[in-house]
Amino acid sequence: MKKTIAAISVALSLSILSAGAIPEYTPIITTTPSNLESSEAVENSRSISQILYSLGNLYAYLSNNFLYDIDSDTMEEELISAMIDSLGDQYSYYIPPDVAEDFEESTEGEYVGIGTYLTKMNPAYADPDDPESYMVIIASPFPGGPADRAGLRPRDMISAINGEDVSSLTATEASNLMKGRIGEAVTLTVHRGSAVFDISLMPEVVATPSTVSGMLTDDIGYIAIYTFSLTTGSSVAEDLSSLLSQGAKKLIIDLRNNGGGTVQSALETADMFLSDGMLLETKYKPSSGRSEAIVYADPGVSVPEDIPLLLIVNGGTASSSEILTGALMDNGRATVLGSQTFGKGISQEIRPFRGGYIQITTGHFYTPSGKDIHEVGITPEILIEEPEYTDEEMKAFETFMEEDKFTPYIEEHPEYTKENVEDFASEYRDSGVPEDLLKLLIRNEYIYSMDYEDRPVADIWFDQYIAKALEVLGE
Repeated sequence: MKKTIAAISVALSLSILSAGAIPEYTPIITTTPSNLESSEAVENSRSISQILYSLGNLYAYLSNNFLYDIDSDTMEEELISAMIDSLGDQYSYYIPPDVAEDFEESTEGEYVGIGTYLTKMNPAYADPDDPESYMVIIASPFPGGPADRAGLRPRDMISAINGEDVSSLTATEASNLMKGRIGEAVTLTVHRGSAVFDISLMPEVVATPSTVSGMLTDDIGYIAIYTFSLTTGSSVAEDLSSLLSQGAKKLIIDLRNNGGGTVQSALETADMFLSDGMLLETKYKPSSGRSEAIVYADPGVSVPEDIPLLLIVNGGTASSSEILTGALMDNGRATVLGSQTFGKGISQEIRPFRGGYIQITTGHFYTPSGKDIHEVGITPEILIEEPEYTDEEMKAFETFMEEDKFTPYIEEHPEYTKENVEDFASEYRDSGVPEDLLKLLIRNEYIYSMDYEDRPVADIWFDQYIAKALEVLGE
């Protein structure tokens, strides 16, 4: 079934934006009603009926014979969780009623936490030989949050929160632990490559703007998209209108550490740059009754097609961000710069259920050229390698972070200048921490000590991605 942007019916799902936020609230793209009368569905329903009948008999036996009282509510929640867990999918899980309120509050755009998007496989499927199956994985730190300032990076793995091993925790439980409280430090045991170190962060009120924009030079406009919510499309449209009115002749869209969000907003954004061409193909389970959905751009554009467009991506660019990247890259509308993207090519539905929520994977999407990016990601046309550090350098970093070198330096050198940043790195070059990392750390402290409205829209001095983007665009 072929559809344009305007023809898609979308239902919003929810995500946990936490201290700890499970990335991804992805919309349901509805094409046709579910076919509940298919032979496969009928056959499965008979099987489920038999299972439920057996469970009913088991419950009757337990109720009559178990010596102690039975908490039927707890039993129901455990049965629901077990059913979802049995799917064997790390993105499918149950949000029970007792944490549903936290789940809902996390979507309001402001919360107390350390500011990360996280993923964690269901503990029922942990493989002791695969750390990624039982640790918390940082999908991306939230821009400006405590985790971002401290240098946490996409794909960092967390084995313990305040000394508590995370292997038996669900993603929701880990997220709640990482939220913490204002005034009480949250200590994470971080695994980065072969290095292991502890880092303590102070939770704070973290705001979640979806975009930030501004002019980097007289003719280059810049938009950072942090997440895709239902309002992101309109925010990007406003940003583009403002930048074009300021004389932007070239554009950069920064999708680094954007863990995804609503597919609709990603498609709306792609459509602003394309007057025709396929944007996305999504396939569903045949028994769902949903036809394959192929989405095309609507006629007309918001941005003249002769304006060069460059996308910046990295390992935290996931799902809906990869949809936007794939749509613009495969249609030849944008140059993509950065490092390999995360690789999440599946979408989920989230629905209210029995006072809580259930999330299940329902769709598998493909880029316009037919690429399956799931667990692979998108390779940029211009590759920038993420810096890697030795065990000794990471140990030096851990020691350095335990001492507050930043506050006295900024008090003595209050102006954020290129010279002050370089001077700080030079002063502590014997600390064992690489100079490029020292520059980023003090830069972060300068920037996040400023009022939000006074912060530079992007770092044109020490951000290698931005520097390369400017070079490519001829600056």
